Amino acid sequence: MENNQTSFTLNEVAKPATGRHTIISKKNLVDAYGGFSLIPPSGGNFVAKIGDNGTGSQVDGISYLMTVPADRPDFTLTYQYAVVLEDPDHEPYEQPRFIARVKDVEKDEYIPCASFEYVATSSLPGFKKAEGYESVIYKDWSPVTINLSGYQGKQILIEFISTDCARGGHFGYAYVDINNVCGGPIAGSTYCRSADALNISGPSGFQDYNWYNADRSVKYGTGQSINIKPKPADGSKIVLDLVPYAGFGCPSTISTIIKGVDYDLKVLNKNVVCQNSEIDLLSDKYILNKSADFTYLVYEDKDLTKQIGSLVIITGNKTFYIKATNNKGCESIVPIDIAVYEVANITVNNPAAVCYSESVDITKNELVVGEMVGITKTYYTDEAATQVLADPQHIKVSGRYFIQFSNQFGCSKIVPVEVTIQEKPILKITNPKAVCQGSQVDLTAINNFEGSDATFNYSFYEDEALTKILSNPSKIDKSGSYHVKAVSAAGCIVSGQITVTISNPPVFTVNQPARACYPDKVDLTNPALYTEVNGHFTYTFFSDETLNSPLTSPKAIAKPGTYYVKATNESGCFSSAKIVVNYNEAPKLVLNAPRAVFDNEFIDLTVPEITRGSSPFVKVTYFEDQYLKHPMQNPVRVNRAGVYYVAIQSANGCISSRPVTVTVLPQPKIIVPTAFTPQKETNNRLYPFLVNVKQLTSFRVYNKWGILVYESAVLANGGWDGQFKSKMQPLETFSWFAEGIDLFGGKIQSTGKTILIL
Repeated sequence: MENNQTSFTLNEVAKPATGRHTIISKKNLVDAYGGFSLIPPSGGNFVAKIGDNGTGSQVDGISYLMTVPADRPDFTLTYQYAVVLEDPDHEPYEQPRFIARVKDVEKDEYIPCASFEYVATSSLPGFKKAEGYESVIYKDWSPVTINLSGYQGKQILIEFISTDCARGGHFGYAYVDINNVCGGPIAGSTYCRSADALNISGPSGFQDYNWYNADRSVKYGTGQSINIKPKPADGSKIVLDLVPYAGFGCPSTISTIIKGVDYDLKVLNKNVVCQNSEIDLLSDKYILNKSADFTYLVYEDKDLTKQIGSLVIITGNKTFYIKATNNKGCESIVPIDIAVYEVANITVNNPAAVCYSESVDITKNELVVGEMVGITKTYYTDEAATQVLADPQHIKVSGRYFIQFSNQFGCSKIVPVEVTIQEKPILKITNPKAVCQGSQVDLTAINNFEGSDATFNYSFYEDEALTKILSNPSKIDKSGSYHVKAVSAAGCIVSGQITVTISNPPVFTVNQPARACYPDKVDLTNPALYTEVNGHFTYTFFSDETLNSPLTSPKAIAKPGTYYVKATNESGCFSSAKIVVNYNEAPKLVLNAPRAVFDNEFIDLTVPEITRGSSPFVKVTYFEDQYLKHPMQNPVRVNRAGVYYVAIQSANGCISSRPVTVTVLPQPKIIVPTAFTPQKETNNRLYPFLVNVKQLTSFRVYNKWGILVYESAVLANGGWDGQFKSKMQPLETFSWFAEGIDLFGGKIQSTGKTILIL
């Protein structure tokens, strides 16, 4: 930047800089900011991109050196450009820009009216803001025509330059496509004589166009392109005044002489090809009068805005347009119809879905839409048509299959067909619960089919062949197997068997329990009490006939009376019966305890005296325990004290038992110490000790000479103190004699000796 003017230096490089000089040929690419196609619709097949979206005050350019034909005093150059610029709102001389300029190489001067500079803030129409990028503006493809008339035979250098902003923080780049470089300034001045009007166009890039005849007495119209009808005569001169946009060129006037050329483009009337065939529309097969003086282009629309290559893949019937143009401006445009053989128009309707038990025939002609004359069909399991379908008339598996249609010209088409085999609908049958005689079963109840297809419609039959329909399936009162037919929403049928059980009430007999002996208990749950006739039952027990009062302890009935048993089978049906419990009275047992004996004697528990007073009995037994488990070994000679048990059994089998206590005492004894010390504090008197002796009748002591020194019948005086006649006796041995009455009244005597110790 010098003196508020943008300046830069360009250096020629040996090869394009990656990312900054790019040739683009893919027609499906679009610009990231403007979204426009990178190949202009009415341009060629290649575009040059200059610059990128990087920053750093970059300047990028390309140039094209050409020589204006020496025989062309009137000559124009047309190019198209698209530009993307950041608009940072700097000073105009600092903004990113795109420059196109033309240099006269001989004079080393730029041609003023052929050089332009497009700044981000340019007043030229067509700039838009990029969606989603606030500071980015762009201009879609726009044509520009440069008038190079008067430069015939001279070398011209054409330069295209894109720049970032002068401050280095914002980018600019452009796309350029140069059209025909050999054209005159006015296109269409040389026309085909067969045309009834003259279509003529001026160079691009000007603000105003005014068309006149040679003396300007007739104004043909305004605009870059006009249609003059009727067309002027051969040799007529057409004058065009060009008014450029302000700051982008110089006003000028150009002219041309119109001239008719005898050329009428002839093409093949119509061609029928196989679908997906690739054809060359510019080949001699399709252009019947191709001339080397003409250039031929192919378009897919009648307005000639969608140019395509000559090689075309034909997918369906279509009309294309071929335009022939020579360097004199003569044009001839004719349509050409390309059709595909009828095999390409054949379609197939998918067959209707069928049920799991059926098959599908995809060979049926009614599935095919289209003319089938001369067409053959083959069937495959894969789209590549490598696996032949073995039985296309009986397909039993859902899936996609393929039909290949072929004609005698070798054209073929593979069409998919979808086969749907409905899966077998699920029918789940739960047999209804058994009911008792007199009740009814509803076969139609929804819980009988829980888990089945929700769309089923059910009907019910007596037979497996489903020929005898049940008149009232909701009120079945007879056991047996019935049959159900289920039809799904898709019309598929499944069937199954449903079983009804209507139970008879339990039949059983009660074997009344034998009379029990009180206080024994009766077990009403004993299986031996019941004989089952028509099944196996569960029993419950009650104290009342209405079966409302259950027994809490049916295993231990202790009270005579009438009870009730309820028998229930697996279906819940029940019946009841009486059970009578009777008791026999146990015999009355009276036990008279035997008299006590001394341990040198025996007690006989079997003597009648022991059970005297009892009711009559037929048997008596003796036991050592209250549970009557351990019989006594010898109840006749009992010599051990303790409690024993006597049981008597009456004639009706009832038993009573009671305990009896046996008392066995030690033998009676009179014991006298063998020595005593009358003068000591202890053991100072001599007296007898009595064992099981209830009364002492006499106690006498004699000295060694047989003299009675002490006598007493009672022990109240405390015994002999060792004195005789108030005189202490000497140390010697004394004899004693004692006599008494034992516990049972018997007489007992005992003698012995004792020593008196002083």
